[in-house]
Amino acid sequence: MTDPHFLDLDGIEELCAAATPGPWFVRNLDDDHSMNLVAISTVEDTGRAERRPEFDHGEIVAATLVQQPRYVDCADGRWDENAAFIAMAREAVPRLVAEVRRLRWLLDYGACGTAGTTGTEFVIPLDEEMLAYFRAMVDVLVRRCGISRAEAVARINATYGAGQSADMEVQLMGHELPEFWAYGAYYRQDDQGRLPKGNPSTDADIDFSRLPIRPAPPKDSPFWTVED
Repeated sequence: MTDPHFLDLDGIEELCAAATPGPWFVRNLDDDHSMNLVAISTVEDTGRAERRPEFDHGEIVAATLVQQPRYVDCADGRWDENAAFIAMAREAVPRLVAEVRRLRWLLDYGACGTAGTTGTEFVIPLDEEMLAYFRAMVDVLVRRCGISRAEAVARINATYGAGQSADMEVQLMGHELPEFWAYGAYYRQDDQGRLPKGNPSTDADIDFSRLPIRPAPPKDSPFWTVED
């Protein structure tokens, strides 16, 4: 039995791809008896309320009111509202599918609950002080590891924006230099269990060239919030 709460995202995407390309617009027209005709069109409304056959029928995707003959007429009279909804859905539904996919990916990855909703390049909420700190970590990865800023942000997001305790860990990070946490997003421990910490004295015996490098997050993951 099909789960009533299951969303077939692939099926929805196929329907969207098969439909007439958007954007769609609401058109206020007249039928051949000069009675209102509300339609959804591939062309914007001109404001002239063209009377049939003055408008091109090939531009009309659907109608929510056709009065003469009266064969499209919802009983509750919400012709304009229905037309606005249909026109909006042409662009909104594909975006909603993409958003659901993104959120499912975050849940599967174990990202914190606020991931992707913070308004910055980072997927967890940060005050001004910690925002500057996280950007300093990104600078460390760009400068010391030679990777792009986009990859650096993605690595920081994946490392510190996942797990139930992500928000709590952020509160403790400021007690160390940004390098202390940044290197952990790029390197794995060496064969002696060591990671560089950004302290010249403690890092002196670490051969950076032999440190294993962590794989970057998948390019289709929501952790890539900055373009290359």
